[in-house]
Amino acid sequence: MGEEIAHFDWQQSGPGPLPHWQAHLRIAVDMMLQSPFPSAVVWGPDMTVIHNDAYVTLLGGLEHALGKGFDVLWEKAWGNVGPWVFKALEGGSSFVEDQPLWIECAKTGNKAWYAFSYTPIRDEQHDVAGFLHTVIDTTASVDAHSKWREQAQTFERQLKRYMNDREYIWQLSGDAMITVTRDLKLQAANPAWHRILGWSEQQVKDLPILQLIHPADRAEVKVSVTDFVRDQGAEQFETRMRHVEGHYRWFRWTASFNGTLLTAVGRDISADREEAMRQSEDLLRNSQRLEAVGQLAGGMAHELNNLLSGIGGSLELLQRRLSQGRLERVDNYVELARDSVQQAMNLTHRLLAFSRHQPLAPRPLDMNAQLLNSEPFLRQALGAEMRLAWEMDVEPWNVCLDIAQLENSLVNLCANARDACLGRGNVTIRTINTRLASAFPDQDGLPPGDYVALQVLDDGHGMPANDVARAFEPFFTTKPAGRGSGMGLPMVHGFVGQSGGYIWIESVQDQGTKVCMLFPRCLEAIPPVPAPPAPLLSRASGQRLLLVDDEHNLRSLMREALRERGFEVCDVTDANSALERFRHDGPFDLVITDIGLPGGFSGRQVARAMRMINPDQKILFITGYTDHPLEPQLLAVPGTALMLKPFELAALSNQALRLLID
Repeated sequence: MGEEIAHFDWQQSGPGPLPHWQAHLRIAVDMMLQSPFPSAVVWGPDMTVIHNDAYVTLLGGLEHALGKGFDVLWEKAWGNVGPWVFKALEGGSSFVEDQPLWIECAKTGNKAWYAFSYTPIRDEQHDVAGFLHTVIDTTASVDAHSKWREQAQTFERQLKRYMNDREYIWQLSGDAMITVTRDLKLQAANPAWHRILGWSEQQVKDLPILQLIHPADRAEVKVSVTDFVRDQGAEQFETRMRHVEGHYRWFRWTASFNGTLLTAVGRDISADREEAMRQSEDLLRNSQRLEAVGQLAGGMAHELNNLLSGIGGSLELLQRRLSQGRLERVDNYVELARDSVQQAMNLTHRLLAFSRHQPLAPRPLDMNAQLLNSEPFLRQALGAEMRLAWEMDVEPWNVCLDIAQLENSLVNLCANARDACLGRGNVTIRTINTRLASAFPDQDGLPPGDYVALQVLDDGHGMPANDVARAFEPFFTTKPAGRGSGMGLPMVHGFVGQSGGYIWIESVQDQGTKVCMLFPRCLEAIPPVPAPPAPLLSRASGQRLLLVDDEHNLRSLMREALRERGFEVCDVTDANSALERFRHDGPFDLVITDIGLPGGFSGRQVARAMRMINPDQKILFITGYTDHPLEPQLLAVPGTALMLKPFELAALSNQALRLLID
């Protein structure tokens, strides 16, 4: 029954949720469970029944009695039982042996005479809150009957003594108990209080209680204590108390004042509040996520509508001029369409970076050396009137990053810094070796370990707190219309997160902005600088390509562009067809395959299967999206490359030629 009581849903019952039970009720239930007699604690105005195993064994139909009303269970015998119940609720104990009841035992089926015992149970205010109901077999011999009666009465006396023994409750209660003087000094605390908060008796003896209260709660505690002294206190109040290790725990207190000392009983509700906070944060995050999704969808629709309008308008005018046989301004229409397409390509790349689904090609690198190599791009992004300063760690740890995405992120940050400084100001780029002794910024963030910090600082106009909180939201921008898409910082945020790092912004209005990034230390050695690439061929000379892509229109365009550059192209739509062609129509000088293919067989698996047949097979992966990034060791194999859709057809042909001459 102890386990059943622990797992029973007491939420809607008289005693309330189990963690909130009073100390007196807990002690009474513990003793009832240890009793050899069929016993039940009956609690509250609803006379809620909490019984032991023997109570169920004795009486039939009580398998579901837990939490029900005592008057309902004993309805048929209420004429005999009711008067003694009312007497117990008025504070009187009774051992009723002159009016026994004839009951059939549910376990044995034997009938026997039973007598009832009723013992009042008082709450923390010494008011009768319920009673202990004990059932005793009276059919035994006189000697046995006397023995059992004496044991039952002894049990009742023990319970009564324990319930009235303040020291016993003080020592054994699982709730924190303290006594406080009129001048708010802690006079005494029970073992539970010391165990929960970790303080020793010597550390807190006569200590002003407010020193242990959270500063934000001290005024409320003063008011509550004053109200209790005046006998006007609320039923309960909540506050935080400091643990010996420096953090705080929440307690829900009830208190009483006897004219000299204030006695308070507190329940540790830290776990309950943390769970409520987690649920609240989950709801808030879900709400914010839905808001961000709506903003993302709206921003994408706006940007793509503009780009598609430019593409569609250019093609419409181009088609009209061609149908009229007029070739003037045709080049302008084509250029306008290509420019809109390029902007759409950049937008999709940034969206993939924000979603952390862009394929990366990370490799070990020296952060300082890479920053200096990128300096020309950064100065171009900053403009002529911006000053760039370097503050670099003397010997920075290695990191493992995608160089192209790192440069792209720094260019975005420098462009933001230039705008914040209105084109005239100072930007500092800093690297620092950083060791985290604990998780940062919390348990859901970076684990302890070694990191390289990369910081970009400017002395521009800064950002208000509200803008800092929203800085990484897609399409959020404070720039004038047409000056920014709101995808720069989200792209940087996605790249840092996908690289195993963490990013945050520190900014104060009129005092500049600092963008801070942490990247995990890489213990791998930096590979040697590759030799300069061989001169690129302008055309192929009939080399055979196997092209695998399930998108019909795109595959047709790629096939035509590759054939124009001198390749012999065989194209298929799925992995199984690709492997069949590879086995029966090979060899192929190069395989170009999409990573995401229909039928549950990916481009990665196609590549592995082909290289089991021909270990030296050259493969060019193309993809617009992937749930699982390509393994670095797969891209490190000689004769392997990756291109991210959308791309120019000329770039695809050039990459294919580059692989053939490597």
